[in-house]
Amino acid sequence: MKQKLTYIARIILFGCFLLAVDICGQASDVTHIAFTSRRTGNSDIYIMDIKGKNIRNLTDQPAWDFAPTFSPNGRWMAYVADRDIYLMNSRTKERHRLTEGRDPDWSPDGKSIVFVSQSHIYKTDSNGEEVQQLTNEGSNDSPSWSPDGEWIAFSSRRNGDFPSIYVMTADGRRQRRLTQGNSPVWSPDGKKIAYILNIAGSGVYVMSAEGQNSRRVTPEKTWSESPAWSPDGQWIAYESEIENPWGNPNRDSNIYLVSPAGDKRRRLTDHPGRDGFPAWVPEGFLSVSPTRHTQRTLWGTLKKFDGD
Repeated sequence: MKQKLTYIARIILFGCFLLAVDICGQASDVTHIAFTSRRTGNSDIYIMDIKGKNIRNLTDQPAWDFAPTFSPNGRWMAYVADRDIYLMNSRTKERHRLTEGRDPDWSPDGKSIVFVSQSHIYKTDSNGEEVQQLTNEGSNDSPSWSPDGEWIAFSSRRNGDFPSIYVMTADGRRQRRLTQGNSPVWSPDGKKIAYILNIAGSGVYVMSAEGQNSRRVTPEKTWSESPAWSPDGQWIAYESEIENPWGNPNRDSNIYLVSPAGDKRRRLTDHPGRDGFPAWVPEGFLSVSPTRHTQRTLWGTLKKFDGD
């Protein structure tokens, strides 16, 4: 009898463990980063853990694939293949064309994607059926949703000026300039924006969402771009060319992490092929939860011992 109770206790603990795994799998910190690499001669999208290990290819297509971005639930990855935007199903790995364009970014609710086509910013639903043009002047790129889904930051060249950071409402209204720079990305709490500015080498800067208190967080006299905030706001992933700064036609940039204060920095990749366009991968893209079959088997085992 004692042995039976001990075994039942183990089964119950195992069930609690599976439940904890399921819960933690939904709430744990993001542990992987996707990025673009030319390490095989072609441009493909890869994934690695946050230590820069366990690298594997996600696309492996003849086309040049780059600029991954993920739906909030992790079910879909949007990316650019040559001149078109595609969606890939995270479970089946099947893909389909969404629209012509580049620089895709998912809305926080997962219902819309902003992108660039013919120098203007557009918004479409995830089916690519409803398309709305949001900008109508200048040359625009790099749209980025605010965490609350109410604003879109983007970079624009207007009136022959250097590229500057602008914000607008999600329907394209109330456009206003914040500061000089490009490639803006909102922090997870919506209070800061990381962006690129070409001063003493192209570098990653962080400023308030109102465009104030700007500071450089990557080393000077180096080439850095494509910032991407971690979901907890503790890190910014970016690509950088350290050995041969800006202007190198054969740059072999790698992926780095830097803290928003700029006091911590870590290199993740080290390959002669160019690595860039980092994007944090939602837990849902990689989650492994107990299947219904596993749960039924566990429940059946408990019932079996209960009936003995």
